[in-house]
Amino acid sequence: MQLFPITTRLWNALPGRACSRAESASVLRMLAACAEAAVAAPPMLAAWAASQRVHQARRVELMARRIEAGETLDAVVVGNRSTLLDEHLVAVRFGERTGLLPEVVQAAITRDHLLSWRYRVAIGYLVIVLLMFLAVAGFLSLKIVPIYAKIVDDFGMERPASLALAWGMSGYVATASAMVPLAILFGVVLLISRRLRRRCVWPMQRGERIAAAVDLLGVAVAAGQPVEAAADALASVQSDRRVARRLSGVGQQGASPRSLGRLIGGTAAEQFFRLSSAVDRGWLLQTVAARRRERSRRRWTLAAEWLVPVGVVLMGLLVLIESLAVLGPLQDLVGGLS
Repeated sequence: MQLFPITTRLWNALPGRACSRAESASVLRMLAACAEAAVAAPPMLAAWAASQRVHQARRVELMARRIEAGETLDAVVVGNRSTLLDEHLVAVRFGERTGLLPEVVQAAITRDHLLSWRYRVAIGYLVIVLLMFLAVAGFLSLKIVPIYAKIVDDFGMERPASLALAWGMSGYVATASAMVPLAILFGVVLLISRRLRRRCVWPMQRGERIAAAVDLLGVAVAAGQPVEAAADALASVQSDRRVARRLSGVGQQGASPRSLGRLIGGTAAEQFFRLSSAVDRGWLLQTVAARRRERSRRRWTLAAEWLVPVGVVLMGLLVLIESLAVLGPLQDLVGGLS
């Protein structure tokens, strides 16, 4: 069940909105099923497009027409990137080149999100509250605190510590509040532009992409393919240049504990070469990928769990300081007049 169905529909209606994970996984499964059963993919894709939302339906129909026209699946998915997520795009291209499309797809679609929906909602809530807080704090710092500071100075009273602190913070808060419109504009552009979202998110997902590459490499090695050839094929379809360079070190320089260690770690690389069975080697690579993915998930979960309470506490402290800066002088003034 969707958490916010109205906002989900608005999100899917954006011009630059790419496919969702469920839509990408559905197309991925269909391509793998057609390859495994030796069935023509265009009729299946065209029938599937009829049940999709408008943007995704057009992309899937275009994919079906291009495959029917005789283009290779590799060229079709590269020229129609919005139909699949980047990790699924890499899986399709790698599976097509190695002839292991069903196995590679099965490994790609079983991966979970790094953060569950509750952490994503919590972080989104914190961002919205932060923007509203900056607007209110900017108004208090620009309009209210200066007036109270002038009143205290006119009456010849000494400024309380809270008012002096709020006065010193007013410049920083006003600057941050002035950035709210720019932040909102950046958020709108971020929602519309898929390329910008990709550039902003990629630096934070490099560990996950390395784990995904090691997982796919393990599938190919377990199927009996040489690790050098599999790494070279996987490097040629990678979108991340750093991950591609690590894979190329294994494929072009030859598999060794040193070159493979840059990808999976020195200890795991030494264990890899001690194993003689292809199945055992593939299992080791997939285990290393799962361990790295779990480590990334724990880090992101811990960061999300700390980010929300720390952000709320900091905003509460700022509100407390500004409240004391306003109420403290007011109490002194009323006491002096009475």
